[in-house]
Amino acid sequence: MAVERTITIEGKIEFGDVCRKAVRIDKSWERLFDGDIGLSIEDGKTIMTALQSAVVAHEAETYSLFRRVCPDVELLG
Repeated sequence: MAVERTITIEGKIEFGDVCRKAVRIDKSWERLFDGDIGLSIEDGKTIMTALQSAVVAHEAETYSLFRRVCPDVELLG
């Protein structure tokens, strides 16, 4: 392995909980010798997939925290 990068995606919800997701991008010596410099489209897709997964999970968790109390019960209380 020639180059290894770890990209960490981090989000914080209102209550201070932190959600982290790490993505590892590896590049072999052969790719470097072939002139493959920088991130490839496939690397970008991998990063974007991880980012989308982290964002959706984080938003779903936040939504579920705020929806735990039934609004109808609040109105009756």
